[in-house]
Amino acid sequence: MLNFKPLICKPSTRLAMSTRLFSLLLLAACGGGSTGGAVVEETTASTPAPTTPPTATPLINPGAYVASLNGKDWVAMLLPTTQGSGTVTNFYGMHYNAADPDLFSGSGMITGNSSANLSRVFVYPNITAAARTGTGSLSYVGNGAVRASLSFPSTGLEQGKDISVVASAPANYKFNTAPTLGSVQGTWQGRWSYGFGYVDNFSLSISAQGNVTTSMSFQQDCALTQGMLAPNFDGTNLFTFSVTIPTATQCSLKSQTLNGAAFVTTSPVAGKSQRLYLIGVTTDGRGISYRADR
Repeated sequence: MLNFKPLICKPSTRLAMSTRLFSLLLLAACGGGSTGGAVVEETTASTPAPTTPPTATPLINPGAYVASLNGKDWVAMLLPTTQGSGTVTNFYGMHYNAADPDLFSGSGMITGNSSANLSRVFVYPNITAAARTGTGSLSYVGNGAVRASLSFPSTGLEQGKDISVVASAPANYKFNTAPTLGSVQGTWQGRWSYGFGYVDNFSLSISAQGNVTTSMSFQQDCALTQGMLAPNFDGTNLFTFSVTIPTATQCSLKSQTLNGAAFVTTSPVAGKSQRLYLIGVTTDGRGISYRADR
C-alpha cells in the first residue's frame, strides 16, 4: 500500500532554486485560487489617454522671396548670419520700380519666429544715391508667404515711403536645399546698378571656388576686388556675397566693403535657363545690385 505524504507548503532549498513555473505550481497545490486550478496572474497595463498633437507655429523661412509690387518686380532675401536661439538674419530687398531697383536692407531676430521687427532698416533709392533710414517688420501670412512692412519718413524734399508686400518663394525654389557653386560658376552678363546709374552687359566671372571677378568698372573708376560667393553656412538656399571697392577718385563707394546675398532661379527670358540676383550693401545702406540671365 502506498502512503501519500501530505505536501507541506513551506520554503525548502530545492524549491528556492526552482523557477517561477515551480512557484506557480506550488501555489496551486497549496490551494491557491478559488477553483482549485492553477492561478494565472493578469496584469492590466494602463493605456495612456490619447494626446492631441501640438500645432506647429508657422515660421518665417530664411531664403528668397519674390512678388509683384505696383506691377513691378520685388525680390527679397533673408540670410541667417549666426547660429543659436539668438539667430540674427539680414534682410535684403530690391524693388524694380524702374529698370534699376531701389535697395532695402536691415536685420533682426527673424529665423524661428512667425513675426519679427527689423532694426537698422535702410532704403537706397535708385538715382537719388542717398540712403534713408526707417522701420520695418516681417510676418508670416500662410502658405509659405511673408509680408514685409517698411516705412521711411519724409526727410527734406524726400516724401515719406511706405511699402507693404506679400512675397513667396520663386518657382521651383526649395528653402532648405543648400545651393552649389556649380550652379553659379562661369560667366554672367547682366545689368549692374549702383544708385547713381548702371552698366548694361556687365560681365562677372565666378570660379569653382566662388571667386567673383571682372575686368570692367563702373562710375568711371569703381573697381571690384576680393569678390566672393559662398553657400550660406546653415544650408539656406542662398549664397553669401562680399566684395571690396578700392580707393578711387570718382567712385562714390570707394574704400568700402559690401556684404549681401545672391541666389539663382529659373530665368523668365526666352532662350535662357538661369537668372542670377545679387545684392551688396555698405553698413550705411548704400550698395549695388546685379541681375543677369544665361
